Amino acid sequence: MASMLGRTQAIKAVFLVGFLLLLLNLLGPRWDTKFEKHGFAARLSSTAHYWPKRTHLHSEMTIQSNTNINISSTATSAELEPSNLLKEDVKYKKQPDVSFILEKNIDIESNSNNVSNHNKSSGNKLYANSTIIALTNSNHNNSSNDHKTNNSDVKTSLNSTQTSIKSQKNVTPTKTKSRKEFIAALMQQLGINPCPMVPDDLDGPIEVDTSYETLESVEKRLGPKLLPGGRYHPKKCNSKHRVAIIVPYRDREHHLPIFLKNIHPFLMKQQIDYGLFIVEQTSNGQFNRAKLMNIGFVEAVKMYNWDCFVFHDVDLLPMDDRNLYTCPEQPRHMSVAVDTLGFKLPYNTIFGGVSAMTVEQFLAVNGFSNSFWGWGGEDDDMSNRLKHRGYHISRYPVNMARYTMLTHKKEKANPRRYEKLQNGVKHFDNDGLNSLKYKVIEIKKTPLYIWIHVDVNQDQTTS
Repeated sequence: MASMLGRTQAIKAVFLVGFLLLLLNLLGPRWDTKFEKHGFAARLSSTAHYWPKRTHLHSEMTIQSNTNINISSTATSAELEPSNLLKEDVKYKKQPDVSFILEKNIDIESNSNNVSNHNKSSGNKLYANSTIIALTNSNHNNSSNDHKTNNSDVKTSLNSTQTSIKSQKNVTPTKTKSRKEFIAALMQQLGINPCPMVPDDLDGPIEVDTSYETLESVEKRLGPKLLPGGRYHPKKCNSKHRVAIIVPYRDREHHLPIFLKNIHPFLMKQQIDYGLFIVEQTSNGQFNRAKLMNIGFVEAVKMYNWDCFVFHDVDLLPMDDRNLYTCPEQPRHMSVAVDTLGFKLPYNTIFGGVSAMTVEQFLAVNGFSNSFWGWGGEDDDMSNRLKHRGYHISRYPVNMARYTMLTHKKEKANPRRYEKLQNGVKHFDNDGLNSLKYKVIEIKKTPLYIWIHVDVNQDQTTS
């Protein structure tokens, strides 16, 4: 009897335990929710939130307000990659590291500068590295007074960039701008956006307009696109090339407007900072093309800090805009293939028609010879000078360096040109820029070019 009673109580105990377990399973989730709401969650909300360690701002890179930004030069490019930024911490994103500009020697020029301002010495130039170094000083207390305006412009640009970044709180890293695009935008704001080495919109072969048009008509159409004196620089980027086009000229009134209406659009499309100089000899005496080019060089360097000179005949028009009017490391013969010569190179050492040289190259060979009066010989003499100084002539491919020649009366040749070429090496050091003599009649800025009218005396040099 006692054993049966104990067995009955055990069965009841088992049922009771089972019932309690079932009850706990039913009521457990409600208790957990209530506990989380008023217990652990409440304690969590009362504690400070910390972003992952990698997203903390560097102690030297603090963002205080829109008017007080300190940039540390210790920021690395890896820290700026989108993959290192979380969606939630976009507003804490570091200021962009502009120290990459220190590796470049980029000129920053004020937008108010005109052609005459460029006559100033290079000591007045503001380089990007000095600007960025000034920015890294705390609160800009040590910035140079000469750079205040430019530093203020840079601060404003960076402030606007910071505001733009903060407004992108809900943008995922995949939707943010790439680093390349960001740098391009920043450089555009700083005014140091360089033009591409080769412009994107070049067409290759172009249609040349050889029809006559009055100079007044060309001025009316192209003048508004140019600065006084036919100066031009691209507006959307800063050109890497400062090119002076020197055109020796006399008695070619019909050719000049045709040349101008073709060459200006051609050069504009190449995004070149350029100026056009028409150097005209007075009517007396034989024509001295080489001496006029020397004069054009001397007068042009007084006006601007050119780094490249293109010596150009007025009757040659380029037929392919990929033929860039810039100066490479070696002197370049531009007019490789001329239509009147069957688009073939007459001989390997030719350097006539259109040629390009840097300032250093032109000075190294003492410029052109002043002693070639009449037609021919001066370009071959220049070719010999370049070879004598260790240069070689570079050229674009024949299918690119193509020109058409305007019809003209053939000039009287210099009968002594071959003799002068043979003996030229004896006079390289004393016949050229260092022996140049001329008289300036007038220098005038026209809407399409700078006109330099000069008198060259044939008695001053041996004919």
